[in-house]
Amino acid sequence: MDSAMALMSSNIMTLPCEVLVDILTRLSLKHVHQLQTVSKLWFKIISSPHFRRLYNMKSMTRPRARVVQVPNTKCSPSWETISRTIIISAMDLNIDNNEIQEEFSFEDIMAPQHSFIISSNLIIFNHKVCNPTTKEIIDIPISSHPSISFDATYIPSNNTYKIVHLYGTKPGHNYNFNFGGSPVEFRFETLTLRDGGPIPSSWKALTHQEWFSSKIESTCVNGVVHWLLERGPRMERRIISMDIENEDFLSSIGCPNNPYVEEAPIFENVQLADLNGRLCLAYYSEELFRLDLYFVKDRTNQEWVMEHIVNLSGMGSWFKIVGYVQLQGNNGDIVIDGKQLILYNIEENRFRSLPRPKMKIHIGLYFDRCFKLESTKLSMQPSVDFLSN
Repeated sequence: MDSAMALMSSNIMTLPCEVLVDILTRLSLKHVHQLQTVSKLWFKIISSPHFRRLYNMKSMTRPRARVVQVPNTKCSPSWETISRTIIISAMDLNIDNNEIQEEFSFEDIMAPQHSFIISSNLIIFNHKVCNPTTKEIIDIPISSHPSISFDATYIPSNNTYKIVHLYGTKPGHNYNFNFGGSPVEFRFETLTLRDGGPIPSSWKALTHQEWFSSKIESTCVNGVVHWLLERGPRMERRIISMDIENEDFLSSIGCPNNPYVEEAPIFENVQLADLNGRLCLAYYSEELFRLDLYFVKDRTNQEWVMEHIVNLSGMGSWFKIVGYVQLQGNNGDIVIDGKQLILYNIEENRFRSLPRPKMKIHIGLYFDRCFKLESTKLSMQPSVDFLSN
């Protein structure tokens, strides 16, 4: 480190700790990582659990879109897909000139029962987890149960992720296509990922069980995972919820009546979403291009209220609420994917289109977060940068 850099570092370090941390938490994670190589003192501050927790909390106000593209697949002589190329990109939602910036890519070998989920910054597929921030891809324990879904959520209090695996208990049963069928038993198991590892060798089984016909949707809001389930021939829909940190299940609640139940949509027209820290249930009419957004008013009395109606003319038969980008006060943009990718502003009732590749993609919100799946001893040499392209 030259004398000018040493002097600047020395002057900055005379600032009060609160001021210094405030400055550092405004930087991108890539730049924060680069500053670790300036000196041992910088490295100590930035590597401290206190700074990492504070940085992760402040980054929640700066979401980006995580774009996962699958442009190419490889097939066997019998035309069975055996592998696929996965491209990881990001898009800044806080600027007008949004562009998809490719970050890295890798090849994924397809498993007989593959899944692909973007949940709370992590990408989960084929019993693997990818942390796009550090470009880590690690194996997680393979469950011996028929998988229904994986949901991940971030716990800021201890800087950990927890993955919840929803599975069926009856081998050979086709749980994913049991719509309208008789209720069957489902159970849950969890896997906790700590900053720096190690990766657990097995799942933690929970004693809680549920009986329902099929799972429709799921989302995580403020550390609580919500599953939208369907029961029996009358297709009664209820939402069950679990506090992820304590692994406690809350009382289930019913859903508001679907006003478009008579429609026969190509795709399911209901979705759960996290909108500004509130549980939202959305009904979509393909015929009217209308999206109704309901929020829980009184959980005890299972009372919902419809707060917003969104006109999605030109959206097509399929939609997905990706998330919410808070602006000022109660104002914000809802990120909606479908035939188009758009930002819908609630207060101003306006749309802004975002670039969307024509190839198969998965989109989720992403936040810069100081978290490593496995422990890596960082060199103090400036040339080391795990976050560079």
